[in-house]
Parts: sequence; C-alpha cells; structure tokens
Amino acid sequence: MADPQPLLELQRLDSEADALRARRDALPERALLGEREAEMAALESQRNGAKERELALGRDERHVETQVTDARAKAQEIEATLYSGKVKVVNELKALQVELRSFQQRQREYEEAELAVMGQQEELATEIAALDARGAALASEAGSLHAALAAAEAEIDAELTRLAAARAAVVVELPAAVLASYEKLRAMPRLKGRVVARIEGETCNGCHGAVPIAFASRFAQQAADTTTECPRCGRLILH
Repeated sequence: MADPQPLLELQRLDSEADALRARRDALPERALLGEREAEMAALESQRNGAKERELALGRDERHVETQVTDARAKAQEIEATLYSGKVKVVNELKALQVELRSFQQRQREYEEAELAVMGQQEELATEIAALDARGAALASEAGSLHAALAAAEAEIDAELTRLAAARAAVVVELPAAVLASYEKLRAMPRLKGRVVARIEGETCNGCHGAVPIAFASRFAQQAADTTTECPRCGRLILH
C-alpha cells in the first residue's frame, strides 16, 4: 500500500528496488553458471594439453615407424647378400651374420617402441573422449542455467520497471530541493538507503537516538509537510 507521505513512499520504492537488484545479483543460477563456466575453461585447458600430447605422440609414431622400416630394409638387404652366394670368405660371412643379427635386434626394439607409442595413443584417446563427454555434459548444463538465469532476470527486471514507473509518479510530487537532499543522503553508504525517518516522542526512528528536547518541540510545531534533518544522523525527518 502506498504511503501518504511521498518521501516515505519514495524510500519504500527505492528500498524494494535495492532488494530486487541485490536478489538479481545473487541469483543462485548465476553462481552455478559461473562454476560451470570455470570448470569448462579448466576442461578446455586439459583438452588442449591432451591434444598437444596427441600431436607429439603422432610425431613419435612416425619417427619410430621410419626406424622400423629402415632397420627391416637393412636386415633384408644384408640377408639377401648373405644368402646370395656371392660372399665366399668365411670372415665376411660371419661379419654379415653379426650385422644381420644387430639390425634384426634393432628392428625388434623399434617395433616394441612403436607398440608402446600406440598404447599411449590409445590411453590418450580414451582420456580425450572422457574430456569431450564431460565437456558436452557441462555445456548442456550451462545452457539450462543460462535459460533459467535469463528467465529469473526477466522476472526481476519486469518488477524493477514497475517500481521505476511508480517512483517517477512519486518524484513529481516532491520539491526539487527536497528530492536533491533525499538523493544526496541515499548516496551515503552509512545510511544504508534508509534516509527518511520520523520523530517518535523525542527519538529519531532512523538512528534510534534521542534528539534535543528543544528540537523535538520546535519540529512538532511546524507544518505537517515540513521536512528537516535529524541533528544526530542527518536523515530527513517527517511529521
């Protein structure tokens, strides 16, 4: 219900708007969305690192494949020479057999290294797939949170628009000087938005402090629409 005093009604409207803005800033969907977005960013960083490792393993695989191919080709070349019948000298045959065994051993070692790289690639592919699945789930959840946040904000914004219209209607009823004083006091953090008060007995119900008896007596004799400032807290005092 609107207060018959424009200043008190203005304060009520502004306090309600302040509460709505605070509620808007503190919407749980906003905090949850921030958490999901932070998790998505961390996940993306992990995935980028995994993709870099994947590229490195690809280079390792190509390198070891080349080593396997070269060792196999060299072994085959030596083996062909060894059994071609062209080499008759025993020492040369023995040397070729030693060299053949050496390249065959290298080939086995390179093949084992190739299998190890392939195993790492499989593990990495599983890791990337898990990251992608988690990323998709987070993206879906973030999308739902975005929609919920937008709906909650729209509801609050509609109410703020209504309050702004009501405020505009009240403001026109106030003298410019009184409105300027009100806005100045509203900007003071220590008053926490409560800048209009009344004298109850000899006490300001804004700061709950006793005012001088002479001040209370003098104010009581003033016109009903008179405003003044509390000598203790500076709030605008109404009858």
